Amino acid sequence: MRMRLKVWVWVWLLAMLPATTASAQQTLVLNTPFFAPITSPGRDGVLDLFYAELFRRVGIKIEIQPMSAERSLLNVNSGIDDGDVSRVLGIDKSYPNLVRVPESVMIYQMVVFTRKPRFTVKGSDSLKSFDVGILTGWKILERNIIDPHSLSKLETGTQLFSMLDKGRIDVAVIEKLEGLHFIQSMGLKDINIMEPAFVEGDWFLYLHKKHEALLPRLAEEIRKMKQDGTHKRIFDSVLKRYQPVAGG
Repeated sequence: MRMRLKVWVWVWLLAMLPATTASAQQTLVLNTPFFAPITSPGRDGVLDLFYAELFRRVGIKIEIQPMSAERSLLNVNSGIDDGDVSRVLGIDKSYPNLVRVPESVMIYQMVVFTRKPRFTVKGSDSLKSFDVGILTGWKILERNIIDPHSLSKLETGTQLFSMLDKGRIDVAVIEKLEGLHFIQSMGLKDINIMEPAFVEGDWFLYLHKKHEALLPRLAEEIRKMKQDGTHKRIFDSVLKRYQPVAGG
C-alpha cells in the first residue's frame, strides 16, 4: 500500500511539471500603436527597453507587437491580447475589461507640427481654421480636436507627415517624440513645432483584467526604476538620438 502511494505521488508530481514550467515561462503579448522612438521594430524604443527591464524584474517574458490604435484596444478588451503599452488615464471607462497599472510609464506631449507661420496653441479653438491631420484611433486627439476646418485620420506617421509636406493638411498633431522621428527619418525641412503642447499628461500600462493580480507588483517595480535612475537612463539613452527640428 505504501509503495502504491509513493507511485501515485510521483505520477502526480510529474503531471504537475508541465503546468509549473508553463507558468514560469509565461509570456504576455502587449500591443503598440506607436512608432520610434517610443516603440520600434528594432526593439530599441524607450518603452521596448523599459518594459524589457520591468518584466525581467518580475520574471515574465513579454512580446510587443505593432497594431493599429483602435484594434489594439479592442483586442485587449476582448482578451485576445494581454495589454497595451501605454494609454491615457481613463481609457478603461470606454474599454471596461482593461485595468491600469497605477504608476505612469512616461509623460506624453501631443504637439502641433506645421509649415504655417508660428502661432500660439490654445486648445481646439486655435485649430478651427486649419486642415488638421491625426493618426486613426488616437482617442485623446479625437476628443480634444473640435470642429476644425477639416480633419484627416491617417494610418501611419509616414502618411501623416507626407500629407503635411505636400500641403494637403495645414497641421499634424502627434506625440512630440514620434513627430521628431518622422521629420528626421523622412528628411523633412522647415517644419515648426508649435508651443505650448496641444495636450499633455501621463501614459499608463494597461492589461486585460485577467492579469489584475500583477498590477501592484508592476507599479512597485516602476516606482523602483524611477527611484534608482533606471527609468531616466533608458529614456535619455534613446531620446539623445533626436535633435529639435529647425524652427522648433
